[in-house]
Amino acid sequence: MPQFVIEREMVGVGNLSAVELQAMAKKTREVVNDSATDVQWLYSFVTDDKTYCVYIAPDEEVLRQRSERAGLPVSRVSRVTSVLDGTEETP
Repeated sequence: MPQFVIEREMVGVGNLSAVELQAMAKKTREVVNDSATDVQWLYSFVTDDKTYCVYIAPDEEVLRQRSERAGLPVSRVSRVTSVLDGTEETP
């Protein structure tokens, strides 16, 4: 199953409290995760004005639909083609 990164422009998101971020995460899990369509949110990186969210999903369109349903903005969706791990040496 492919992985995707969704970039979300959310002005001031980096200034939210831990409680506010947890509430946002709870809503995301409830609306976006869906075993019927094989969508799974893995984790997100939060910066000052954006989040970068990593998902497993069958395609980009289902992610856009789930995000819309959750009321979450989508600035860009990119399919992950490779993962590099900075803690491991490659042969």
